[in-house]
Amino acid sequence: MIYTFKFAFLKTFQKNIGPLIAFFLFFLIGLAFLAFYSKLDIQRYINSFYNAEANIIFLYLTRLAEGWLTVPLLIFLFFYNWRNALYIAISYGIASIFVAVLKRFVFSEFKRPHGFRDLLQDENYKWLLNVDMPSNLSFPSGHTTVAFCIFFGLALIIPNKKIGTALVLLAVLIGFSRTYLSYHFLMDLVAGSFLGVATALGMYFLLRKKLRL
Repeated sequence: MIYTFKFAFLKTFQKNIGPLIAFFLFFLIGLAFLAFYSKLDIQRYINSFYNAEANIIFLYLTRLAEGWLTVPLLIFLFFYNWRNALYIAISYGIASIFVAVLKRFVFSEFKRPHGFRDLLQDENYKWLLNVDMPSNLSFPSGHTTVAFCIFFGLALIIPNKKIGTALVLLAVLIGFSRTYLSYHFLMDLVAGSFLGVATALGMYFLLRKKLRL
């Protein structure tokens, strides 16, 4: 049984090398920054690239991990292939539960950028205008977790791995939008990306035979 699992894991890894590389690049680069710089320094650095044109793009990207897209996507998948849809829905639900538990019961004291006085009093720091910025429940990033869970999960089950890689890169952009827009710190994104991919992979190996993925 262990041999069978190892074979399935290696086969999945080989088939999805593109999506995995896209994830690991984001994850490892994020870890490297976190190893050498404080989260406030990283946040200030990312904020230095803040501009009106990029705001429009990232405000749109950040909403791609919200219900207005994820729910219709799941409905479409159920009509197209109910097995794949069920896999994505279960992964999505479990990842969301993990995030809620971690945010509210384990890391409930972790604040978002808007909850730090150093940033609020920094005259050079740029915030979104006319937006009510949340201050609490920062870790991990729910949007990033959902984005990586859904898009990496889709990458695992679709035949075209170039499209799969593009979907994971889209998840990377959605994740980055969360810190660019000052909703989260980089550490929240790194954790969220890992949680999302781990959930998608875990559910894939648990359900692949039952659902014939």
